[in-house]
Amino acid sequence: MKRAAVLTLALALWAGGAAPEAESGTQDSEPALRTPPLALTPAEYNNTIADLLGFPRDSEGWPARTALADRLSPRRAASKGVFLPPPPPPPWPWRFPAEPGSEGFEGIVQGQNPSSYQVEELHLAAMHFASYALLSPTFFACEGWAELPAAEQAACARTSIERLARRAYRRPLRAAERERLLDFWQANRGAGPPDEAVALTVAGILQAPAFHFRVEPGSARGRGDGDRAGSGADQADSGTDQAGSGADPWTLASRLSYFLWDSMPDAELFAAAEAGELATAAGVERQARRMLDDPKARPAVVRFHHQWLGTEDVLLIAPARRAFGPRFGIAPRMGEANDDDIEWPTILGPVRHSLLLEAGLFVERAVFDGDGTFTALMTDHHGYLSDATAPIHGEGAVRDPGGAPVTRPIEFVAISIGRKDSLALYPATFPPDERAGVLTLPAVLAVGAYAVQPGPILRGVRVLERIACMHLGTPIQGAETALPPDTLAVESTNRERTATATDRPACASCHRRINPPGFAFEHYDALGAWRAEDNGQPVDASGTLHLPGGETLTFADGVDFAHQLAASPRVRDCYALHWTRYALGDRIASSEPALEPIRRRFRDDDSVKNLLVSIATSDLFRFGADADADAPGDAR
Repeated sequence: MKRAAVLTLALALWAGGAAPEAESGTQDSEPALRTPPLALTPAEYNNTIADLLGFPRDSEGWPARTALADRLSPRRAASKGVFLPPPPPPPWPWRFPAEPGSEGFEGIVQGQNPSSYQVEELHLAAMHFASYALLSPTFFACEGWAELPAAEQAACARTSIERLARRAYRRPLRAAERERLLDFWQANRGAGPPDEAVALTVAGILQAPAFHFRVEPGSARGRGDGDRAGSGADQADSGTDQAGSGADPWTLASRLSYFLWDSMPDAELFAAAEAGELATAAGVERQARRMLDDPKARPAVVRFHHQWLGTEDVLLIAPARRAFGPRFGIAPRMGEANDDDIEWPTILGPVRHSLLLEAGLFVERAVFDGDGTFTALMTDHHGYLSDATAPIHGEGAVRDPGGAPVTRPIEFVAISIGRKDSLALYPATFPPDERAGVLTLPAVLAVGAYAVQPGPILRGVRVLERIACMHLGTPIQGAETALPPDTLAVESTNRERTATATDRPACASCHRRINPPGFAFEHYDALGAWRAEDNGQPVDASGTLHLPGGETLTFADGVDFAHQLAASPRVRDCYALHWTRYALGDRIASSEPALEPIRRRFRDDDSVKNLLVSIATSDLFRFGADADADAPGDAR
């Protein structure tokens, strides 16, 4: 009964919202939308829930699940079978299915396709988190709510619910919207005990479209050229402040917070929106710089880079024991063919997580604690390692004396049992002739490899598409079958075998572009360890890459290549394009004229933080883009 009541929430709280009353002219009508609304990504949803309820983004800091939570959202029963039942899920975060994404990025409107399964999960999550409102340090507008007389208790609950809805919707409530919300509260209040009524009403708020979607009026995007006083490029480059023609302040505050924090605005950003301080580029810049100095910016920036480089897939790598077992102190094969392999999965779990954490810590250090430049991101030879990955980094890696370790919790499966552990990662310096920036991180290299051998084609495609924004199209049918066998029994180098396999006329035209940037990383095996030889022969990692626009990069190895990529105008433009699309949640055309001031500044100013501020203060961010989704063919 309770579940059915809350499932009708979209009708109860947003009756009439699906058919905007744009022509009525009243302040309560819904503005017409010219672009699809952006749904919160799984990460954004969970961060928003934590910030909305005033709990840390760490499940260990959440209160224990209450009896009320068990009544409203009973735990799923563990499935029966031969395996042990899984441990109960943590109170936070909720584990949603991943978004389909667009070019590897979540939060892009062209890649958001909701499913019935996702909708059901949103309902279950709302019911789960709703009961935590009664334990929230920020929810109640009074002290000692549970002990108050009934009338005072109801008044406090009403005020608290209305205040929560305003923060959850990230804007002031409209009059009709407030009335529907309070009617919903009264109905719940009359149907059960007070704590249950509060929780059910909160569950309703957490299922309203205004919470799930970042709804932006058509005026914030899709303006015609006639709405601009001059060209977007000229205005953005000159820093001209424009008030009144951009997004409303609440929309802009949310756009800014989900760009830089992956979460809702804080009290100061809400106050700036209410005071009209976001009406100028200078006001937006003040908030953007403040937000980049906040610890919440760090995981948001790291998350962008994981999506840019695809490093979260390192948790799925399956390197072969026969190739790498001895590196970690175990035999390449088990004693008996029918034995269960216990050793290798137990080793791989921490290795996978360490590689992912090392990549994130490298980005955080480069952007926030180091030089803060794109050059450092692409070329720095400092980073992190753990005891689990020390065999990958080799003897050349030196732990920084006095460097404090970073300890992170990890979860992995071994012998069909979920395990929890902690992992200590240590600051380290790597040989500058072996490591240079993100492209030589073992996590990046390992996701560009097979079980035994490195994958120069996978690595080359990543450089061209993700680093240089060159659209390669779909491989010809049967291309994978032409690849050299992934085996230890080989008689030549990996480069020679790949070159031979891709030398057919049907393949050569594409692989003339793909192979050179892939071969640049032949000094790294399938786990990202540096090697001087391949199959007993010296590694050849030299090559030449021709980029659109006339750039030619001739390099000796991956380190040399990384330094040249860091200085490439094409590569910097591509990085700025990825960030701008990510900030807008829209795959805008690479030819969009208003992108040019952002790109031009970044070519001259190497700072990653300044790039993000430049995007936040740009016409594109403050006023929106006219362009439709970009068509394939960025490599012009």
